[in-house]
Amino acid sequence: MEFAAAVYLMAAVLLGAAGSAKAVTPEPAAAAMARLRLPHPLWAVRLLGVVELAVAVSAFVLGGIGPAIALAALYGAFAPAARGLARLESAVPCGCFGRVEMPATWRHLVVNILALAAGVTAASWPVESVDKLFDTRQWLFAPFAVVVVGGAYGAFAWLSQPKAVRS
Repeated sequence: MEFAAAVYLMAAVLLGAAGSAKAVTPEPAAAAMARLRLPHPLWAVRLLGVVELAVAVSAFVLGGIGPAIALAALYGAFAPAARGLARLESAVPCGCFGRVEMPATWRHLVVNILALAAGVTAASWPVESVDKLFDTRQWLFAPFAVVVVGGAYGAFAWLSQPKAVRS
């Protein structure tokens, strides 16, 4: 179960990073939402960022079905937006991580779908809070944390790669 928990918590780290960036700098996400003809007042984008951060923190602190369903729902909502932005065939920044210039590509859709699947899996076999996850094997916490943070950073780095040039 720790393997599923690791992927789920990687998705939570990405969600928390994106949420905190949106809460601080909502303009890029609002611009991306405007390109998709979605409502995009700055206060709503900030609120979305706060919700993302709260869901991410609750995945770590509370665990259980609720945060997993919320994470899956958020990524499920982001997937069509990522697809829509990627189809615009221009280097439209997604606004996911605030001021980080990250054009929306098919990679965003892949990450959103994988994170959605991780959330559904974590809701099906509830992942406990991090403090309970390693009650009997506390020595595993440090390598687990490295995998979760490293995996989330790897996904972020993959997302931030420039769009591949076709020859």
